[in-house]
Amino acid sequence: MQSSKVNDNAYLEKIYCRDLVAGMYVQELDRPWLETPFMFQGFCVRGNEEIETLKKHCEYVYIDRAKEQADPGIIQKRIKSDPSTTSIIRTIANRSVSDNRYSDTIIVEKELVTAKEIHTECSNSVEDIFSSAIRDGMFNLRAASKTTASIVDSVLRNPDAFMLLQRIKSIGRYSYNHAINCCALAATFCRHMGFSKAEIHDISMGALMLDIGITKLPDDLINTQGTLNPLSMQLVRHHVTFGMEILDNTPDIPPVVRDMILTHHERINGKGYPNNIKGEQIPVCGRIAAIVDCYDAMICNRPYKKRISQAEAVCAIYKWRNIDFHEDLVEQFIQCVGAYPTGSLVELNSGQIGIVMSQNRVRRLFPKILLVINSDGIRYENPSTVDLWEYAQKTKGKVLDINKMVDSDELGIDPSEYYL
Repeated sequence: MQSSKVNDNAYLEKIYCRDLVAGMYVQELDRPWLETPFMFQGFCVRGNEEIETLKKHCEYVYIDRAKEQADPGIIQKRIKSDPSTTSIIRTIANRSVSDNRYSDTIIVEKELVTAKEIHTECSNSVEDIFSSAIRDGMFNLRAASKTTASIVDSVLRNPDAFMLLQRIKSIGRYSYNHAINCCALAATFCRHMGFSKAEIHDISMGALMLDIGITKLPDDLINTQGTLNPLSMQLVRHHVTFGMEILDNTPDIPPVVRDMILTHHERINGKGYPNNIKGEQIPVCGRIAAIVDCYDAMICNRPYKKRISQAEAVCAIYKWRNIDFHEDLVEQFIQCVGAYPTGSLVELNSGQIGIVMSQNRVRRLFPKILLVINSDGIRYENPSTVDLWEYAQKTKGKVLDINKMVDSDELGIDPSEYYL
């Protein structure tokens, strides 16, 4: 049984999930998107895997016949098919969309060894860069570029390693950890969108230096515990202006880095700061920086605010699309970090609890999981990994599914203790 409706000037057709076939374009669900693993609205059904997932969560959906695809085997990439997103990438590259696509060249377990060494070196380097900004009123561009290059190289080999390192509960200053996390996250995001290595480097260096202006703020303000009062918040917001002053004293800064530092707190609706610009007035690299900066800030503990889970952060970013952040970039970001972000804790349909160790770049609902708690709630003495996609293949369709994401703090678990 099918019916149709007109919604937002688009002709949509209601179809029960049992009648779905590959190639159909799902525009709406019978429930909110955020109650399902499909956290980006609108996608082309690729095959039985997604049909079964839809049947699990929905009774019916609304499809858009005009968007059906003749070749459903290819993952839909809005980066290549959506004109508005295409124009965004041209703004950065001043050319056609990059055809660069990256594949993992090393498994996460091996890259994690290298990434930990890089992370330690970069932590020391970022501290030196921030210290020189305090001392000299400028930052060490050579050191920033070298630090960025190390992180980018790791991310290009396998981005999951640095995503796991985001969960480190470091005793160092938040500003240093945030700088490294933003750099790696920006590199991962741009890798996902197929930017050239040179573009990834410059955008990632901008992400590394987003908060360089904080070096001009008093330590007691930066380390304030609890909610900041309005005056303190106003002073903190001056870090953008201070950052630009440091850049003015530093020669040969790439334009992308300047744009990112200046606009990473601007918002699509014009309610950001420092200049209240909006929409297309915000450079694309600034829109990328805004998403990366906000996401990492939410999932990390700050002196004045407790972290939230990655699931909550993803939902918040999605909720703020077309308000704070560009919608197409939000959808790409959610596809990039995954429905179940690397490093997050999940509960399986078996009752077991595990840590997402790496993403399946093609089948996002089937990541590799490190099992840490059994179905009786007892921690494994020797945790083991399971690739959910390989498991489904070996068991001839028997699915080990993710039921939901769980908060590691509520379970008293530090995921990083299991892989560091």
